[in-house]
Order: sequence, then C-alpha cells, then structure tokens
Amino acid sequence: MNELEWSLRVTSAEQAAARVSSRRHQFIVGSPLTFDAEHPFLSALEHVLGALGAEILTGLQEFARRRRFDIDQIEVVVHGYLENPLAYLEVVGEPERTRLARVRVKVFVQSPGDEPGFARLWRETLHRLPLVTTLAPALDLTLEYAWNP
Repeated sequence: MNELEWSLRVTSAEQAAARVSSRRHQFIVGSPLTFDAEHPFLSALEHVLGALGAEILTGLQEFARRRRFDIDQIEVVVHGYLENPLAYLEVVGEPERTRLARVRVKVFVQSPGDEPGFARLWRETLHRLPLVTTLAPALDLTLEYAWNP
C-alpha cells in the first residue's frame, strides 16, 4: 500500500469552537452539530459536507484543466441527511447514536464542451477524489450533474 500522511493540529479556540491548523492555514470549527441558524460558527458536520462539495468542484476544475476541457461555470449543492438527529441532544427515548446516513450532491455545469466528454471527465474525476471514494461505501451517496451547454 502506498500512503502519504497529513497532520493537522486541533486546539481549543473559544466556547464550543476548535481551531484547526494545517500547514500555514487555520480555520474555526463550531460544535459537532447545531440546530441554531444563528450559531456563530459552521459545525463540524457542515465542514464535512462543505469539504465534500469543494473537493468535487475543485477536482472537476483541476481534471478539466489537465484534459483541456473548458468549464465556464460550476456550482455544487450538497444535502446531508442525519439519522436520529435528536440523539445528539440526548432526547429521552431517542436512539443513542446519530450518523450521516445520506448525502445528495448535484453539480450544475455550464460548458461549451460536449456532454459525452464531460461525462467521461465526471467519472474519471470522481474515481480519484479521496472524500468521494471514502464516503461512497460508508453511506448512501448520490452524485449527479446537470448539464448546460
């Protein structure tokens, strides 16, 4: 097996927040899960879903550049679905465990290229993205795109 290690440092930032440091960059992560739309930080769950969407968007951009396939615009919408969300709040009578059960990702692409060429790029890119290939066997992951020439 061929492996490469990444090392990040996570420290306490302030109440219900953590500071993540990697290389020369930092970002703040809020609580694991929040139901409060006014919470000052993105939750850990939102970071995971955002990272998945960002991986797909930037991965497509990078592989399109390598293959000289023009993409004018790209947008990714990610929907995550929690199983037993009230377990996190310790609601009496709820199961003790919550988990990310399903994720739906839709990519909106505008390109002067041909759709069969993009479909090939899509398959080749998804096959090489570490979050996609890690999460796909672990949960119900749906990945689709909408083509706009």
